[in-house]
Amino acid sequence: MAWDLESIKALADTQEGWSIEVEEHCLSISNDEGVDVFVYPGEQQLIAESLLFPLASVKDVDGLNALVLRTHQLLPLTTIGIKQIAGEDYYIAFGALSSDSKDTVVVEEIDTLFANVGEFLELYAEFLTHEEV
Repeated sequence: MAWDLESIKALADTQEGWSIEVEEHCLSISNDEGVDVFVYPGEQQLIAESLLFPLASVKDVDGLNALVLRTHQLLPLTTIGIKQIAGEDYYIAFGALSSDSKDTVVVEEIDTLFANVGEFLELYAEFLTHEEV
């Protein structure tokens, strides 16, 4: 099955504790802890991503980037990247999977991202200005 916004929303609606909003090109899915994941369907893959913090809030970008490269593989199914949104760079956590993935795999990807966001924020907190922690 190739996923689109409608089919992802139908799947997300079956998950307890998830709040779903349809946006122009993605779904915004929030869990009961307030973590937001944005899911973008494409022809060949689905991308699930969550904003971590603005690059401008990082005290030592080189130090954080070195730590990210050494540690991101410790948390399964999730990668760290930098994405520009409205002219500002943000660190994001994301996962990608085939657009032919089974529904259980899609749910696992989103659940894993929900869990990993908190872990990444804790792991990288020492590099952030106080107001971002």
